[in-house]
Parts: sequence; structure tokens; C-alpha cells
Amino acid sequence: MAGVLRGSPVPSHPGFLAGGGELGALVRAKDWSATPLGPPGAWSRSVTAAVSLCLNSRFPMVLLLGPELRLVYNDAYAPFLGGAKHPAALGAPAREAWAEIWETIGPLLDEALAGEATWAEDLQLFFDRRLPREEVYFTFSYSPILGEDGATVEGVFCACTETTGRVVGERRLSTLRGLGLRTSEQHTAEAACRDAAGVLDGNPWDIPFAAIYLNGEDSRTARLVAGTRLPDDPSAFPAALSGDDAGSQPWPFGEAARTRKAVEVPDLPDRVGVFAAPLWPDPVQTALVIPVPDHGTSEGFLVVGTSPRQILDADYRAFLGLAAEQIAATVAEVRAFEGERRRAEALAELDRAKTAFFSNVSHEFRTPLTLMLGPLEQLLGKPEGELPPDGRALAAVAHRNGLRLLKLVNTLLDFSRIEAGRAQASPEPVDLARFTAELASTFRSACERAGLSLDIAGEALPEPVWVDRDMWEKVVFNLLSNAFKFTFEGGIAVRLAATGAGAELRVSDTGVGIPAPELPRVFERFHRVEGQKSRSFEGSGIGLALVRELVRLHGGTIAVDSEVGHSEVGRGTTFTVAVPFGTAHLPQGRTGGPPTVPSTSTRAEAYVEEALGWLPGNGRGGRRDGAEDAAPAGKGERVLLADDNADMREYLARLLSARGWEVEAVEDGQAALEAARRRRPDLVLSDVMMPHLDGLALAAELRRDPRFAEVPIVLVSARAGAEARVEGLKAGADDYLVKPFAARELLAQVDSNLALARLRRDAAERVRRSEARLQAAVDLVGLSPYGWDPATGALEWDDRLRAMWGLPPGAHVDAEVFLSGVHPEDRARVEAAIAACVDPRGDGIYHLEYRVGIGDGEERWVSTHGRTFFEDGRAVGFVGAALDITGRKSAEERLRASEERFRQFAEHSTGVLWIADVEAMRLDYLSPAFEAVAGRPPEAALGNLARWAETVHPDDRTGALEALERVRQGEVVTQEYRIVRPDGAVRWIRDTCFPIRDERGRVRQAGGIAQDVTKHAGSLVYVVDADEDSRRCLSLLLRGAGYEVKAFASARAFLEAVTALVPGCVVLDTRAPAAGGLAIPRTLKARRVDLPVIVTGSSGGDVGTGVQAMKAGAVDWLEAPCEAEALLPAVASAMAGIRDTAEADRAAELAQARVAAMSVREREVLDGLLAGGTSKTIARDLGISPRTVENHRTHLMERLGARTLPEAVMMAAAAGLRPLRPTKGGDGRG
Repeated sequence: MAGVLRGSPVPSHPGFLAGGGELGALVRAKDWSATPLGPPGAWSRSVTAAVSLCLNSRFPMVLLLGPELRLVYNDAYAPFLGGAKHPAALGAPAREAWAEIWETIGPLLDEALAGEATWAEDLQLFFDRRLPREEVYFTFSYSPILGEDGATVEGVFCACTETTGRVVGERRLSTLRGLGLRTSEQHTAEAACRDAAGVLDGNPWDIPFAAIYLNGEDSRTARLVAGTRLPDDPSAFPAALSGDDAGSQPWPFGEAARTRKAVEVPDLPDRVGVFAAPLWPDPVQTALVIPVPDHGTSEGFLVVGTSPRQILDADYRAFLGLAAEQIAATVAEVRAFEGERRRAEALAELDRAKTAFFSNVSHEFRTPLTLMLGPLEQLLGKPEGELPPDGRALAAVAHRNGLRLLKLVNTLLDFSRIEAGRAQASPEPVDLARFTAELASTFRSACERAGLSLDIAGEALPEPVWVDRDMWEKVVFNLLSNAFKFTFEGGIAVRLAATGAGAELRVSDTGVGIPAPELPRVFERFHRVEGQKSRSFEGSGIGLALVRELVRLHGGTIAVDSEVGHSEVGRGTTFTVAVPFGTAHLPQGRTGGPPTVPSTSTRAEAYVEEALGWLPGNGRGGRRDGAEDAAPAGKGERVLLADDNADMREYLARLLSARGWEVEAVEDGQAALEAARRRRPDLVLSDVMMPHLDGLALAAELRRDPRFAEVPIVLVSARAGAEARVEGLKAGADDYLVKPFAARELLAQVDSNLALARLRRDAAERVRRSEARLQAAVDLVGLSPYGWDPATGALEWDDRLRAMWGLPPGAHVDAEVFLSGVHPEDRARVEAAIAACVDPRGDGIYHLEYRVGIGDGEERWVSTHGRTFFEDGRAVGFVGAALDITGRKSAEERLRASEERFRQFAEHSTGVLWIADVEAMRLDYLSPAFEAVAGRPPEAALGNLARWAETVHPDDRTGALEALERVRQGEVVTQEYRIVRPDGAVRWIRDTCFPIRDERGRVRQAGGIAQDVTKHAGSLVYVVDADEDSRRCLSLLLRGAGYEVKAFASARAFLEAVTALVPGCVVLDTRAPAAGGLAIPRTLKARRVDLPVIVTGSSGGDVGTGVQAMKAGAVDWLEAPCEAEALLPAVASAMAGIRDTAEADRAAELAQARVAAMSVREREVLDGLLAGGTSKTIARDLGISPRTVENHRTHLMERLGARTLPEAVMMAAAAGLRPLRPTKGGDGRG
């Protein structure tokens, strides 16, 4: 490829190397002539085009040029090389730069050098970059760079991109996905961990080895349960390790558990031993100990080695952390499964224990119940008069409830026997029709008192039915009790008839019926139909379930058919019980024998008494007066009592009345609600479980009515526990009493709640008075409080707020009225602010100022503040206050008008107006004129004063800042200084600064007006004369001649101010000692300050005096006192020189700006003209036509404003341009 880079001549300072950022600068700075590629000016056009494309592309590119394939690359490619290779690789042979991967890329480059393009996708390479052999992946293409002949290969063009992140990320994601899929199939933690180790084994690139430890039951010892690619030596990974750092060496389990973070273990070969990487010969150097988390604690640890060919960066750590979390999630899931299995077994065991307990405790209950019922029956059997007045009633209550308790105990005992498999029927042949009729007739009195009919019919059966009498009794009584409970009108029918294979009992009613979705669950234990109307909420919920089990013990079946009625008399419900004839269905040996277990027969009296207790008005309910047995504790306050159990209702009423409270007792929640609405009670005492409206619903209904907001509610229930209590309190109850309770406990709660109610009423009165005082204060400051209900849209306004809207007192207000008064231009803002303040995602704050139109074109300004209140993520209320701020807005408008006048003045002023905070040293305002003067926008200098100071000439900067400090002390200062524009031009500024004081007279800010006085250069004369009369005469003379004069009384004063002076002429009178002799010209000359000095003085005829002045730096010497005919020409001559210098500087600045705006081609043509080239030679050098050169020459002359070519060349030279190279066709003379 020797010589292939040589092509048609290109400029010695080739433009194809322009741009390219850092690499462009390095390429331009490199001495290519010292390489086989030679200087860039000699490279072929194919190569130069490729180089220009490469350097100016943001896509990673590298060129391999010349026979040694030397590297030229761009900024985007540099990171691939790493700090060790870049920038040394620039111009280096590819075999040296990429020595570590040459075996892989060399053959691919050979294909490209042979003229065939090639490419590779996601190619694995090992770079000597951040690691000696870092694992990386690249997608790249190699394309030959063909010479101008279309056949010669002058180099290789490579566009590439690193895909390491994607390839490694997909590989790691696959591992994590595998952990989720495989390990979820196991049911033990150890098996799940073994599966996880198998998944980790499938990724040797990222996981050279791994070990999983799980904590034991004591959480102090971690056991090795799984691993992959572990060494044979067990000392590196013991089967069990202590959880502290000392006992788990070399793996820091203790630190990982404490910090709950991964702990890095470096230098593995020295600590543990050599772990060979599975894919490469490099030993593993680092491992991580990662805690396997479980609800904030450590479930175990994952010890995992890291690849020696990958950087352990944040992504790598995150991947290993996710792997540990996936293992933790799987272990937690498996252990949750194990826990559930153990819980299921425990529940089954608990169920068996419960059954045994109920069986035992039911037997234990029967003995004390027998001893209770016996004496009570003896008391009730005594003649009248032998008991106290209330003794018989109290004994009757105790007896009835003892029978009820016996019934419940027997039911529980029956169920416990059934569940334990010990329930056995003792059947005997029974005339079932007659026996059933006798049982059913016991309910006749209860039905008649309830206004229901009881129709009993039974045909003679062809043969007796084998049944257990006790069990059949419970079947009939439970079905009748159930029918009575849910039937309010109509009646109950009992039918017994023969079927083909046995007898069938049908119990039908005209009650409320059972909804169809509930029918399949009717016989489930403890199941209740929610919201169903019934005579009482009481009941165990196991009656029908017991009936089904008893029927099953007889080899029979039970079915139910029901339809919900649309009136009080519905179609009702029918239960059908079928039992077969004969004994074939009965267990052998169980016919005719005596019972094998004690009887649990319950007397019919218990069922009937319970049913009678459900009837309204039974017992002594209703209103009770406190006059009977009145005690002094009560204060005549009224208690509303609700309970569906007549005995409980009568008992509670008696207790409360005895304390002096007036009691009204009702049978359910609905009746209580109606009684409360008729007359407000002081306290409500209610049972929770009641028909029609239970206690919780009653409390909720009362709390919804504002009249009862402060009425205390006490709920009574048999449901114990915190959950039941919380449910009652949430419904609105103030207290919750659990049955059974002592009379003293009940009375104490009622008394304390009534006392608290009295305190709340007193507190409410105090609040009312406080609100009255607050309202007075609000009226004093003119605020108008208001309220709004976001749910209903209701508004609460006072008359002051109505007046702001132009409404009369008491006028109706709603959302429409409110919005219609808002100014149309402000309405959208108001609606948006309202929507934002009711958004639960916000803070609920509402603050807005807007206009209100009140008619006749009058407008008022209103300021409103408010807050929204949220409950459960819903806006439930809003309170706010409004204030008429029309006066304040008028003042603000006047202030804005004043500020607008200032702004217009500042924008149209040629001077720069500025304001600075002298305490914070911050520039707050610059008028637009600053850009015209300083050549940069005002924003560039605002902020810290240091930014403005950067625009001041370095020699003047200290003086300018010192002047600002004098203003801070209260002075008014006029100063002159220079600023340097971005294009290098210097401007003279005269700045008058003044202090701005606050209301206390302190200087907080400074202001000023800065004028550009550069145009005054050449018209300023500085008179330095210690004699006041002489100084005044000179000043008057010079001002009369049209000059601007600034006078100084001493050389010292002049030299202190000289660095901030506009260019001008100095007239120095040296006769007085204070003038300093020739100190001024000498100092100006030493400092290289270009101010011409005219010295006047008395020589006494000595010519040497003038010569000394000229040597000191003066431009002229005049004998004093000097006449106008001598002084004015000398000053005019000095001024002409100043103006010529200034004009030359401006011309140079203009030329520089115009040259900078030229195109590259125009600049090349101008370069040729400066070098003395002709149109033909320039056209030949640039490879363009002479006509094109002429066109460019005409255009650049127009740009420079030159009329002739020599004038254009002179202007370019004035701009500091010099020929970059000699032309080949010219001799340098043009």
C-alpha cells in the first residue's frame, strides 16, 4: 500500500481536519510527517473524506490507514480504548494498539484489505481496558477505503458500537427468569435452593461459583444447602458456619446480617484459596456475601464469586442482589407453604380438641344447670305469699333462661357427639303421626299469641316408624321454632304422610322465605341469612345443621323449598323430612335396645318459652317511670332501652329505673329509632343483635341525625373481643358492654356516659361563646369566613361576602351565583384552583386573588384563602376567608405604572442603567443599552458582581470595585474605566454611581448611569497644574477651543487616576513642586500608557530643559507662560495622533469581524491573495475555476468594504492576517 495515501495536492493547512472536538485537536497537533502516513496535506481525497467524516461524526468510528493500519479515530471511539491507550493509540499501528485481540480481528481486517467488506455482531472480545482482559461485546463493520482509481485499498473504515450492556444484561435476565421458573416448583427450602444453584450453574460467565447457606431454627448457625462449582476441599465452604464474623471466617456473615447489604470479600487466593474461573484460566479474585432477606431479617446468605473479566460495578451488584432476592422469595414461598401445611394440621388437631372440649364441658354444664333448675322450680311451686313481691318474677326469669341454657348445652353436646362419631340413635317403633302431632301441639299457645294459625294433620301410617324419640323431638321442635321465628302473618302447617318407602314430614310456613342464593347453605353450621327479617336476632345458628345430622342418623333426608314473598304473607318455606320404614337402614344391633349414651332430651317448655320471649310486649317492657323504687343517684334523665329479649329488657329496665332514670324500653332498633325521633333521649342503651334494625345500624342512623350527635350510645352484646368493640365504636357508639355483666358495671357505664354528655354540652356552649368572640375579631379586620360542601355544592356566606358580589343581605348563593360574579377573564383560573384544592393528591390549600364584577362596570379585587378537609381520599369539607383588596390592588397598579415608566426610560436610554445589591454583592438589573455598549446581553453580567467585573479591563477592575465600596459608604462617585467586549474591542465608560437607601436610611443597594465615552477619545485634555489661577486659565483657554478638560492639582492625584482615564492629551506645568517635575511622562512611559504629554515650564534659556522633557517621554515642550498661539497647535497635533490611533484600532476591529464572517472558500481565496497569488494560480491550488476565484474575490471585497484589491489586502493585513503558505505559481510579489 506504499504511496496509496498520496493523491491530488491539497492545502498545506487542510480544512478536512477542522472540527472533531478533542480528537480533532489531537489529529491537527500530531506530527504526521514522522509517520509512514506523511503530512495530512499529502493524503488522498478518499482518505481525507473518510477522516473528515470520522472526526465530525458522533457515532464511534476508527480508520486504519496505510500499510501498518495506523489508527485515526473520533471522540466517540476514544472510551473504547480506555485511559491506558488513549491518546497514545492515535497514529499507532493497529497490531500494537489492539495486540490482545489481534488474533480475532486480524483475519477480518485481511478480508477488508482484500476489498471485501465484513462485519460482526455481538462479538465477544477481551480488551485491555479497565481490566487486563475485560469481557466486552461489539457490533462493528470493516469496509475498505478505495483510492481514486476505485481499486486500490488505502485503508479500512470501521463503524462500531459496544453492546456489552445489552448482551450481558440479557444473559443475566435469563438467569433471573430461570430462578423464578424452576425454583417455584419445589415444596422444601432445601430443594428450592438446589434448583437455584442449578440455575446459577448455567451462567458461568457471571457466576464462577456460588454457595447458598440457610439459617437454622436458632438463627445462629447457617447450613450449606446448595452450591455450584465449589472446590473439593470442604474447608472453603464448611457444612455449617456461625452467624458471627469470628465464627464464619472467611465469609463475613455477621457483617452482612447486621448491615443487610452485600459484603465484598477481596483477595480470594490469599484468604481462601485459588478458585479457577470455569471459562478462563484467570483465578477468581473477589466474592460477595449477600444476605438472603426475609421480612427485614436474614434468612440466609448467598456466597457468589465474581468474574475476573468483569468490573464489579453497580449493575453487576444489582444482578447478584436480585438473584439473592429471588432465592429469598422462593424460600419464603416454600416456607409459607410448609407453614400453611403445618397450620392445617394444627387446625385439624385443634378441631378435634375443640370437639372433645365441647363434649366434656357440655357434660360439666349439665350438673350445675340441674342444681339451678331444681331449686328454681321448687320456689315457683310455692303458694302465693311465701315469696317477696318480686321474688316469683325473678325466679321465673331465671328458670326460663336456665331452660334456654340447657337447650343450648344439649345442642352443643349433640354436635360434639356427631363430630366425634359417637352419636348413635336408639330407634324404636313409634306411631309417628300421633307422636309428631303431640309434639307440634305444644306450640299452639305461642302461635295463637302471635296471631298465627297452626294446622296439624297426620294420616295413619301403614306401619310404625323406627325413630329415636329424643332425636325426633329435636327435629320437630327445631323446625317449628324456625318457622315461628320467621313468620309474622298467616300460619304454620305440619303434615305427616306415608310415601312409597317411608314417612314424610312437611313443616310449612307463610313467612319471609329464604332467598334462592342462600338455599344451598341453609344447613351449614353458623350460617345466617344477612338482613333477613325475623322475630329475634338470637340463636346459635346450628339448629338446622343439627336437624340434618339427626335425620341422617335415621337413614333419612331433609330438603328445603322456599320463595321470598313480596308482601307480609309470602309463599314461605317448606322443610321436608323423609325417613324410611323398617330397620334395614339402621345399624345392626341398634334396634329396640336401651340408649348407649346419656339422653340430651330438652323439654318442650324450653322451646316454647324461648318463642314466647320473641313476641313484642311480652313481660314488662314499655315505658317505665323512675318514681318506682327511685334512688337519689339519677337526675331525671331519660334512657332509651332497646333489646329483643323480653327478660333482658325487663331486667335492664328495672335496674335503670331503680337509679332514678326515666326508662323507655322497646323491642328492636327500628322501634328505638322511632321513639328517639318522637322525643330526644339523654342516653341510648341497645343490644347489638336485634331484628329489623340491629344495634350497629341504630347507632349509625342516630349519628347521621344532627339532633342526636351528642347523645351517648352504649351497646350491649355477647360478642367479646377487641374486634367487636372496634366495630361498635366505628358505628358511632360511645361505649361497649359485653355480656355477661354485673349490674354495678352497667350502672357505672350509664352514669359515666351521662356525666360525659353533660360535660360535652358545657364544652359546646364554651365553644359557641369562643366562636362568637372569633366572629367579632373577624368583623374587626374585615374578613369574611365562608364554607363549602364539595359533595353537595352548598355554600355558606355572610352578608359582607354577599356585598362583595353585589348581592343583598340573605340572598341565596350557590356555585352558579359565585362563578357568575367572577370576572370572565379570571373564571378559568378560579375553576382550576378549586379543582386542584379538592384533589386528594394535593395539599388542599386554596389561595387566589381575582376580580369580581358587581354591576355598572365596577370591579372589586378579592383575596381568598382556604383549606379542604379529606376523609378516606375524599373531599368532605372546605373552610376559607375572603378579603376585599381593591385598595391594595390600586396601589399595586400605581406601582406597576411607575415601574413601567422606569422600564421605558431604561429601554430607550443610550446610557446603561444598573442596580446592585451592595450587601450581597449582586447585580440585579442592567438596562438593554448594556448589550450595545458591552457586546454581550445583560443576562451575562447579572448575578454575582464578579461576572460584571470580568467585563472591566483588568487594569481598571480594582478601581471600579473600590468605587462601589465608596458608594456603599454613602458617597456619590463618578468614575471612568474601560470595558473589554467579547471581540476584544475596548470601550471607555463614565459611570455615575449613587447609594439607594431603605426606609431606615441604610444603604442596601446602589444604582448608576454608565455612558460610553469612547468617542470622546481625542477631545479630552488633562491639565496638571499646582497653581490654581494658572490651572483655571489653561482650562478656560482649552474649553474655549472646544476641548473637554479635566484638571488635577498635583502629579500624585493624576497618577492615581490615570488607569481609569479616557485617552487624551496631558498638559503639564512643571513650575510648582507639586507638579512633580517630569514624574508624569516618565511614569506613563514606564507603564506604557499611551497618553501624549505636553510639558510647559521655565527653562531660563537652557535648551537642555526641553531635551530632558522629551527624553522623559513628552511629545512637546513649551516655555511658560505659554501663549495660545503656541499651546493650541501643540494640543491639536497630539490630539490628531490619538484620533489616528483610535481610527486604526476601529478599522482593525471591523476588518477582523468581517474576515471572521467569511466562508472557508473565501478565506482560502483571501489567503492566496495575501500570498501574492493570481486568479489562475489560486484556482489551480484550490482545484476550482478562475471565474470562481474572481467571484469570490469580488464577494470578499464587498465584505471588507474595499473598493480596490490593494485596499482589500491592506484591510486584511490590518486585521492581523498573514499568508499561511506561498503560492506555487507566484513569486510572493503579487
